[in-house]
Amino acid sequence: MDHTKWEDSFLKDCVFLYQPSTPIIVAISPRYKADIEGCVEDSRGLHTKYIHTMMQHEFIQQGSLNFRFIPVLFLNASQKHVPGWLQNTRVYRWPQDTDDLLLRLLREERFVPPPVPVELTLIIRPVAAAP
Repeated sequence: MDHTKWEDSFLKDCVFLYQPSTPIIVAISPRYKADIEGCVEDSRGLHTKYIHTMMQHEFIQQGSLNFRFIPVLFLNASQKHVPGWLQNTRVYRWPQDTDDLLLRLLREERFVPPPVPVELTLIIRPVAAAP
């Protein structure tokens, strides 16, 4: 059994990865970019590239809409290190965007809409007839 088939069989037993409602944080760094685009040199890089490919396939299967993957830029990383398919997604910076990131993970909004009054006021005005 080759390495990819082994990972497929192992990861399919992991229900956590296959729950479409579970958000996945993608830790973006210069090393991450090198692992997913370059020649794989070690087993860690091979795993990184494999998981990245799985995420990219899911993204494509969802019609290129991202509801699950949350890119987070760590120190020494910039927008150029974000994979192309995640470029149109909100990218968070660590630690500057910690509050926004936590709100996203908790699926909460930063701004709470104002409460609607119990009784609404309705004003009716007659429209003047056109000459």
